[in-house]
Amino acid sequence: MQKLLFFLVILLMSMQTHAQFTLEHIYDSTGYFQTSKDAMGNIRYGKQLFYLVNLEIDGDKYVQINESAQTIKFYNLNHTFWKTISYSNVTTNICPNSLDKTNNSILYISQSLFNTDAKIEFMYTCSWNYSADTSWKAITQIVNEDDSILFTDTAAAPLVVPTWANQYYPIYNTTNGTKMILSNVTGKAEVYSLAGTLTDGIAEANKKLMAMQSSVSNAYPNPNNGSAKIDYSLPPSINEGEIVFYNLQGTEVKRFKVDRTFNTLLISTKDIAAGTYYYQLQTAGESSGGKKMVVIK
Repeated sequence: MQKLLFFLVILLMSMQTHAQFTLEHIYDSTGYFQTSKDAMGNIRYGKQLFYLVNLEIDGDKYVQINESAQTIKFYNLNHTFWKTISYSNVTTNICPNSLDKTNNSILYISQSLFNTDAKIEFMYTCSWNYSADTSWKAITQIVNEDDSILFTDTAAAPLVVPTWANQYYPIYNTTNGTKMILSNVTGKAEVYSLAGTLTDGIAEANKKLMAMQSSVSNAYPNPNNGSAKIDYSLPPSINEGEIVFYNLQGTEVKRFKVDRTFNTLLISTKDIAAGTYYYQLQTAGESSGGKKMVVIK
């Protein structure tokens, strides 16, 4: 009898544990990486980003960024549609062909960072390293909600682009509970409700842990057609390591030694085939998280 009661308790605990993860909503055609071919047969890459932002006036909103269409859609926490804004007036002559639409970053979506009105503004930035003449071209613009341009610098771009404070987390605290966003391989974004809370202690511990670990940035430009740069950081007690590249089959294709002399690695991709590669920074004690790099020809 005691064994039966024990198994019943375990079963109930298991059911309660699974019940804490509730699929709240599914967004179609968003939160994925897409490829297509242009009229010349060249592969073009784009992303359908999906995450949460906290606007200073209107609060938490789900954000869907369509790079190819150059639109940003906002949804309320109850998943009703809020508004769409366009950024079609940004300068698109930095990257070759149509890559400006798929090789950019949308950062700092805000209602009070760039001016004092209630409209939404954000940073648009795009950069490209031309392997033919080794030149680097870049642009940064501040775009208003009405698609007007508030600021332009035609020769500069941030090399570190993630704004961790308000985007790209998979888990967010909101005014309507804690949410987890996962991108499904079918091209859908799944929003889950969690029973717990992402506490300040957990967030702070994550930051400290990241500071103690090896880390590498996203390659830029990405995709690239000849060369790319990668920023890296070694742990405090480690003086050297290696950045190792693998193809999709897990086969090593490149390996570069790095140390504290520099914190940026410039690599040539001319000698590897077009495709998707993963890389990480490896040291004697640990390895960083993996990053993805796309090579085009």
